[in-house]
Amino acid sequence: MARRKSTVNFVAVSDTQQSADEQEGILVTVEGRGGDTPQNRAKALDLINQMWEEGEIADDQFPDGVALDNLVYVPETEGEAEPESETLAPIVQGAQEIIQLTRLQIEAQEAAEEATPYIPIIEAVLDRSRPLSAEEKELAKERKYGKVIERMGLAIATQEDYQAQCSGHGRLILNAIAWQQQQQTPITPTPTD
Repeated sequence: MARRKSTVNFVAVSDTQQSADEQEGILVTVEGRGGDTPQNRAKALDLINQMWEEGEIADDQFPDGVALDNLVYVPETEGEAEPESETLAPIVQGAQEIIQLTRLQIEAQEAAEEATPYIPIIEAVLDRSRPLSAEEKELAKERKYGKVIERMGLAIATQEDYQAQCSGHGRLILNAIAWQQQQQTPITPTPTD
């Protein structure tokens, strides 16, 4: 069986000055790994510029030109093989968003747990209140320190970006659960005289 190439999705927003509800864009898929990396962003920007130069994109589509700021990373949902059709029922879309938001919440919590030992170092650096101890300096020099802090930042940013892009249909799931619970609540008979 042939192995599927790893791809990363971005949306090139045509006018970043518009409000989020009014923005339009073009979905760009590039070969790459690691999600929202500088290399993948550069590939996406190159592809958009190539499409623009070849006339595949109207000249007025990007009034301020195309730059890295126009690219919005689209996290892949687990098990996604092909782009979803736009005919999903809102409640299904809400369910998918809840699943992805839960996954992102877990990633953020795990990153925070991993970063917990570094809190005194981070506070000392941000507050500039004291020098780092010898032990803290050694911890901060470890390669793991930078990776953990970066992972934490990326997890939070990805979570916030995805949350901002959600349709809000996740509330439909809560409403459906509440309705189901009401239907299962036994009705207590009222005493009769």
